[in-house]
Amino acid sequence: MSSPRRTPDSLRGIAAIFHLSWQNKPGQAAAWFALLFASAAFPFGLVLVGGTLLGSLPAAAEAGLDSPEAQRTYVYIGLFAALTLGTRFSQNFCLALSHNVGRDLQLHLQNRLLNVLARPAGIAHYDRPDILDRLRVTRNLGVDQMRPERAVEGIGQVFPNVLASLGACLLIGLFSPWLGLAWLIGWPLMFYLFMMEYARIGRLVYAGSTDLRETEYLRDIAISEEPAKEVRIWGLRRRLLERFDAGWARSIDTGQAGMRPGRLAIALAIVLALFGTTATLLAYQGLSGTVAAATIGISLLAVRSLSELNAFDDSTAFVVFGAVPVPKVTDLDDDLREEEPPAPVALAPEAPEGDVTFKGVTFAYPGAEDHVLEDFDLTIDAGTSLAVVGHNGAGKTSLVKLLSGFYAPDSGAITADGIDIADLRPAEWRSRLSALYQDFTRYPLTVRDNITLGAPEFADHDDKIRAACRHLDVQELVDSLPRGLDTVLSAEYEGGVDLSGGQWQRVALARALFKVECGARLLILDEPTSALDVRAEADLYDQFLDITSGLTTVIVSHRFSTVRRADRIVVIDAGRIAEDGDHDTLMAADGLYATAFRLQADRLNLHTTGARS
Repeated sequence: MSSPRRTPDSLRGIAAIFHLSWQNKPGQAAAWFALLFASAAFPFGLVLVGGTLLGSLPAAAEAGLDSPEAQRTYVYIGLFAALTLGTRFSQNFCLALSHNVGRDLQLHLQNRLLNVLARPAGIAHYDRPDILDRLRVTRNLGVDQMRPERAVEGIGQVFPNVLASLGACLLIGLFSPWLGLAWLIGWPLMFYLFMMEYARIGRLVYAGSTDLRETEYLRDIAISEEPAKEVRIWGLRRRLLERFDAGWARSIDTGQAGMRPGRLAIALAIVLALFGTTATLLAYQGLSGTVAAATIGISLLAVRSLSELNAFDDSTAFVVFGAVPVPKVTDLDDDLREEEPPAPVALAPEAPEGDVTFKGVTFAYPGAEDHVLEDFDLTIDAGTSLAVVGHNGAGKTSLVKLLSGFYAPDSGAITADGIDIADLRPAEWRSRLSALYQDFTRYPLTVRDNITLGAPEFADHDDKIRAACRHLDVQELVDSLPRGLDTVLSAEYEGGVDLSGGQWQRVALARALFKVECGARLLILDEPTSALDVRAEADLYDQFLDITSGLTTVIVSHRFSTVRRADRIVVIDAGRIAEDGDHDTLMAADGLYATAFRLQADRLNLHTTGARS
């Protein structure tokens, strides 16, 4: 985990914007940098030439329109006009290019975030609160009003003004060196203080990510379709709103506790002192005639230029707020950067052909003290069906996550054909697995997509799609839909339909079978039918075991009575194998399995006699 960083995220973000823009598209960034400086140089020239023009007018008027003095004034007028056009064009071009740079940078950050989060072989990083807090800030990179794209556009407005203001401070030094030095110190300090106050306001949005994650979750419950029925039947609206308001107020109070209004007072005092002193001296020197008219003119226009830099406006807000997510992405990239593994072992094309074995596996989730599995041994025989049963919390799903490579054991090893899966490329190992989990995803895509996502590289193989659909009444379901395989499974889209829970489970099972058709050698089912009633689940498992006969299959269930036809059943209790055998053997042992089976079977009027027909 990275160490705390003291530099404000907004300042780190601004620096990162310049760095990443150059890293992403050097040519475009070079043009942008040039325009940023040009957009500052032209206003600087305007002040210098405009002040000189004002100073030349009395002499030109006194000498006459055809005098050399008047000729110089005409040149100044031409230069002033050219610089005015240059200022307008450079600013417009700078803003247009800033938009392009911001759009490209935001796309780069979005792609980088996706790659960063997909990089780890497992999913342990989703258990880390610091990662989740950063994700809350970065998940709206493309939709949040205060996004990096707007920060770049804000830089295109603010940065040239800041440079031009620094130049104006130097020009004031022509009038009074000490006053110019005061401006050169006081003006950037004032701007910095205002920026820091904006950064503090930003903390109201981004600080306390844990509280805000909870608050946003409550908001989503209140406005989402899925929980809408329960929100109404249980009368949750008022309670959700109260908790939402309380959570939001708590995060606001946390930010306000760190506010320092004194900084704004200091900044305003600096501004008033600088402008007041400059105005007084200009008036006095101008009336006394002790300073050249051109110097007075340059100083007046320089002060006017400084007054146009607003450190507390929307552009500055976009810069400060929009820059905050940028270092969050780079921090995630650093924190989730894994060491380069040694050269992985290659699997045979048909692997795993033999057994898959857990050898002395001990495992605890990140941050947890208790082990879910401890010194765990299990052999999954090739070509057989293994049912893993046990009560909730026994460690069944943890076993599946380890087998899928989502987590690594704290000790021990999981081997396939005698090879430790930790020595394999995760993608290669998972290419040999097909799985359907309890919390399977319902993709609002076509039926074809929902099935072929199991092995997208074979998406154009219609014969494999048909083979995956010919079981479990999936083909009948597809034929009943308006556009068959091309029907979108979401009523939110025109022509789309919603499926029942049981229909979704059949589509998801077809997805798992599609990958088997495409070459997967090990099939895992982690309670995907738990939403069905016990009898329906038992019937489906019976059908499924017939379909997958001869395939290495692992079925996980907390319902003992639904897996009786598996070749082998292991009962897990408190992270260890408590019983092991087929249905008849375990029933004869009259232990945990037999007790739970009878309890569940009695409710369904199932009979143990002839259960393994």
